[in-house]
Formats: sequence, C-alpha cells, structure tokens
Amino acid sequence: MESASRTLVKSPPELWELIDQPDRMQGLMCALVGRATAVRVNERRPESILRWEASDDGADAWIEVELAEKGWGTNVKLKAENGDGPTQLEGWLDAVLEELATPQKRPFEGMGEPPPEPVEVASAPEPLIQPPEPEANPEPAVEAPDPGPPAAETPEPESPEPGTPEPETTAATPPKQGKLRQFFGL
Repeated sequence: MESASRTLVKSPPELWELIDQPDRMQGLMCALVGRATAVRVNERRPESILRWEASDDGADAWIEVELAEKGWGTNVKLKAENGDGPTQLEGWLDAVLEELATPQKRPFEGMGEPPPEPVEVASAPEPLIQPPEPEANPEPAVEAPDPGPPAAETPEPESPEPGTPEPETTAATPPKQGKLRQFFGL
C-alpha cells in the first residue's frame, strides 16, 4: 500500500463532488490496474472518506480518499493498493492529487487576452444621393408688398348719457367647483 497527502485550496464539498462520480472512480481504477475494470464502493462517508475497489475476480486493487478541513483548504490523503500490478504507485498518486488540485472552473479565464477583433458585416452599397444642381439664371427674390399705413385706432366708446341705465355686462364667472373636479377626475 502506498499513500500521498497534500493540502489543496478547495472546500471538502468541492473535492467530494469531484471524486464521488462513478466514471471518475472507474477511470482512476482502470489507470491503477492498467486495464478496464468495474468498481464497487466499499465505504462512503460524505465529504470525509470514499473507498472503492476493483470488482473483478482476483483483482486486489483498491483506492481510498480521505478529506479533512485544514486552514484555508482541505487535506487530501490518498491511499492505493495495486496488488501485484505494474503501475508505479508513487507517481500515480501524485498525478491524482495534481488532477484534484487543478481548477475545474476558471472564472477569469481569457481576461489577459485582448478582446476579439470585431467582424465586419458585408452590407449593400449605399445609394449615392447627389445634391440638386443650382439653376443657371436664378429668379430675383420677390419682396413682400408694403403693408401701407398703420390701421386707424378704434375709438373708445362714448360714455352713456346721464339718466340712461347702464347695459348689463356679462363678466366671466368662475366655473363651478363640481365641473373642475369632474375635469380633473377628483
């Protein structure tokens, strides 16, 4: 049995999500034994321990991953046994830890690169609009006719003779309040 340990800057749930996948477990086991094989999970404690083994008859290979919070990251301890297989466990364990340490999501990927050049869209040629040509003999400008003398002022009405009743004038009365309220919707 060989083991390797490293503290990764990832949370236990994030690492658990990476290793608790049947395809990944099978892929790691196939890389360990050097051939295609099915896997069977022996022990599963969410975000803590995951252990699986090759389910082929006669295969004595297993992998165990332990996760423990440590400071700003997670301590990952990886143990593996290949029985009498040809795989060099020491290099294989380091490669698995390196794979787990690799960021899966890169939020700032491509920020250092310049933005792509805008693509020019081919368009129909614009029609040529030519301004009208000036006439050779322009007509003289027509002036407005003289309005003539100012209109005579209207005389003021004469004052009524004494003794005659004054005519009633209709002064504008303010509108009733009810109509204003109707007009404004109040």
